[in-house]
Parts: sequence; C-alpha cells; structure tokens
Amino acid sequence: MSTIKNSTNKNKYFMIFICMLIQAIPFGVAQNIQPLFIPYVINKFQFSLASFSLIFTFGAIASAAFSPFLGKLFGKVNIKVLFIAGTLLSSLGFLGFGFATNLPMFYILSAISQVGCVLFSGLGVPYVINNWFPKKGRGKALGLAFSGGSIGNIFLQQITSQMLAHKGPSFSYIFFGLLATLVSLPIILLFIRMPRPEEVDNTEETISKNNQKPSFEGYGVKETIKNIAFWTFGIGFALMAIAISALSTQYATYFTNDLKMSATLIGTLGSVFAAFCLIGNIGGGALFDKIGTKKTMRISLILSILSIVALILAHKIHNIAFVFSIAYGLNVFSYMSAPAFMATDVFGKKDSSVTLGIISLMFALGFAFGSSLFGAISDNFGFQTAWFAMLVCSVVGYILLLVSIAAFKKQNH
Repeated sequence: MSTIKNSTNKNKYFMIFICMLIQAIPFGVAQNIQPLFIPYVINKFQFSLASFSLIFTFGAIASAAFSPFLGKLFGKVNIKVLFIAGTLLSSLGFLGFGFATNLPMFYILSAISQVGCVLFSGLGVPYVINNWFPKKGRGKALGLAFSGGSIGNIFLQQITSQMLAHKGPSFSYIFFGLLATLVSLPIILLFIRMPRPEEVDNTEETISKNNQKPSFEGYGVKETIKNIAFWTFGIGFALMAIAISALSTQYATYFTNDLKMSATLIGTLGSVFAAFCLIGNIGGGALFDKIGTKKTMRISLILSILSIVALILAHKIHNIAFVFSIAYGLNVFSYMSAPAFMATDVFGKKDSSVTLGIISLMFALGFAFGSSLFGAISDNFGFQTAWFAMLVCSVVGYILLLVSIAAFKKQNH
C-alpha cells in the first residue's frame, strides 16, 4: 500500500512539473512577451500605438466569447487532443504575426492565439490539476503549476529583448512561435494525461470542520445578480482591469519610445517583474487565506498605486522603473488568483462557477478596452497623461470593489 501511495505522489507531482513547463513556454510566449514587440512593430509598419494595441482587445474578447463553449469540451474530448489544439492555435497564431503586414491580420491572429491559450492554459491546466488533486493540496498544486509562467518569463524577457533589438519583430515572432510549438507538442504527447482510478488518493484526510470556519454557502447566482452591490463589484473590477491591461501591455513601449531605455535594461526590468510575479502568485494566495479578501485587496490597491506612480516618476529617474517591476509583480494575484477566491469568499460557494464566469467576463471587457484606451490617450496627450488616467481608473475601481465587498460581508454576517 505504501509503495502504491508513493508512486501516486510521484505521478501527481510530476504532473505539476509538466503543467509548469506548459505555462513556461507556450503560455509565456503567447501571454508574456507580446508587449516587448509593440514598439518594434509600430515603428516598422508605422501603426499608431492605439490601433496596434487593439490586438489585445480582439484577443481578450475572443477568449472571453469562446471560454463557455470550450469549457464544455472537457470531459467529452480526449485531454491530449484539447491541449494539442490549444497549443497549435496559440503557437502558430503567434508565429503568424511574423508574416502579418497589416492591422486586420494582426487582429485575427491575436484572436486565434488567445483562444488557443485559454483552451490549454486557462481551462486545460486547472482541469488537469483538479483531477490529479481531487481533495487535499489542490490550491498549492494550482499555484505551483501557474508559477511556471513566471519562471519562464524571467528568461523570456531577456531573450526576447535582445532578439528584437538584433533581429527585428518578424524573425522574432517566427522564432518564438516555432519554439512554443516544438517544445509543447512532445510534452503533451508524452506526458499530459488524466489519472487512472488507482492513481488518485481519495482517502486523503480533509481538515476537520471543527478546526475551520464554516464556509459561506451564499444565495446562488439568481439572487446575487439582483443585488446592486454585485454590479458595483463588477464595474469596479472592470475599471481595475483597464489599468491592469495598460500596465501589462504598454510598459515596454513606454520604456522604449518615450524613455529611450536600452534593450538590456528593458529585459532586466521584465525579468525582475517576472521574478516578483513568482512571489506574488504564491504569496497572494497565502494572504487571502490568512487575512481575508478585504485586507488583501487593500494591499493590492497600495501595490497598484506604487506601480503606476513609479512609471510616472521614471520619466525623470529611469531606475525608479524597478519599483514598478517589483510592485506590479507582487500584485499579480489581483488578477490571477483573486477572481476565483473572491467569487467563493464574497458571494458564496453556491453557483460559484457561474458567478466567477460573470466576474471574469467583466474583467475581460475592461482588459479588452484598457490597452486601446491607453494607446489613444498617449497618442493624443502623451504617456504621462495616459498613466495618470490609468491611476484614476485603478483607484476608483478598487474603491468600488472594496465598498461592494464590505456591503456583501455585512449582509452575510
């Protein structure tokens, strides 16, 4: 029995490692390095920043629109087929950017790439981990699996920055698209699989109910959406997403075109950001467990303000940009683990997946709008004005979010 259990543990922890690799390369290529390409692409093709930034809008809308349909495929279609389809759409879509010559081509390829990314990463990785960890250890397993994206990004930022500076965007798109394809396919074909019945330890002990606070069941999605505080929460999260979108996608353009930083410095800032994302992913989940939603999101507000103010001040002193990399990296939990945690903690376990879907849609709408809004403001009024606008969106969004959380907590209590 002991031998079987040890083998089971090795298999499931090996699956975490495989998911980390998937997050590090195909996910890292599709999600983490695109901002570095922006200044090179707009300079090569003479696109405006606002018009090219719409690639993030089209990508976010496409992934949000397809997510409900794609989610229904899991459990019905072989997991290897879903992962292969997702990584091929994502990786080859990214590779296709290298042959794009006009904005509609970039928009279409971005939509294809992001749909693929949500299939293998946003939906696929959690599905695999949840099946290998049906009871104890699921949260830690998910945190470790998703941390692969941060680990991969530490190296991808430097490699991408240098390649763009020496080879240009078209070559770099093709290189990273091929890299993601060639790395992901063997991993999926050889290792990604669902557990066999004997590989899942269903005898794991759960924490006694006498030693933990009773979980809040909630009133269900039908009652929740009737509450004005829920929509205040959604609007606040959408406003936060506007700022998150700009912070995630426009920093490299700001550093390159406005601050005239070297490719080496930009790559270093990106690697520092990725390293602190690793801390933020793991630490954010611990904060939610230790001090709850309200206090954790207050810390998130402070980190968001620090991030944007650092970008504004970096116009005078470039090294202050490291404060942005550190603070925004630590704040990664605000859009990675926070939505899922808040859906259950604030609104209850009942219909939590449906509630999370609505919250995610609100976030996606804000994220889709944020990058293009930032581009439009910066094109017409400059980067400094654009960052001040993002600061306002972030602060107002957090205030609405925190007020609505307090209202729900009071009602529940």
